[in-house]
Amino acid sequence: MTRNLHQIKSEQTRERLLDAALNLMQAKGHGQLSVHEVARAAGMTTGAVQHHFSSKAALMLEVITRLIAELEENTDFWPPLDWSLKRRADHFVQQAWATLYGQPRFSVAWAAYLAAREDELMVAHIIERRSLLTSRLQQKMAQSFPEMCQGPQTMARVQFVLSALRGMGLVAPFSPVSAMPDQLQVLSQYLQSFESQET
Repeated sequence: MTRNLHQIKSEQTRERLLDAALNLMQAKGHGQLSVHEVARAAGMTTGAVQHHFSSKAALMLEVITRLIAELEENTDFWPPLDWSLKRRADHFVQQAWATLYGQPRFSVAWAAYLAAREDELMVAHIIERRSLLTSRLQQKMAQSFPEMCQGPQTMARVQFVLSALRGMGLVAPFSPVSAMPDQLQVLSQYLQSFESQET
């Protein structure tokens, strides 16, 4: 189906706003990000942001979706299956932390998620979008860690690994820097614990 000029311009505007939000998140670290600042950084009005995103939480949802999509597309992030399980596990947790979960933009985006938890429609939307993302991440995990991704508890294991990374990302600003490497090592050891289950 051919897109018309209006649709193309609308998509370009959304992309500019998302780029502006990402850049501000990286520049501001854990500070508060406002819709007004995003509009100003994109060279647009606040009304333009509100036209494309119903709320700040909706904008942050799209930002997180984009961050995860970047993670999925980063071929250096996912370890090849011909590496040893230890090498794959260490690579995965280190790259996950360095690329996404340990970045200031991650906790900023999740702060917007948490701020929206009283909005039932937004929560339903977040659940739906996260479900799709988690499904795609599970497929990627299964390709890199088939040892862990077998049997009825596969989804729970994948969710557990991702929840651990998310939790670390959220508490990192309030924790000693030295705490994270040890926790990442424990997570790597968890992934390695499935080696004995190889067939």
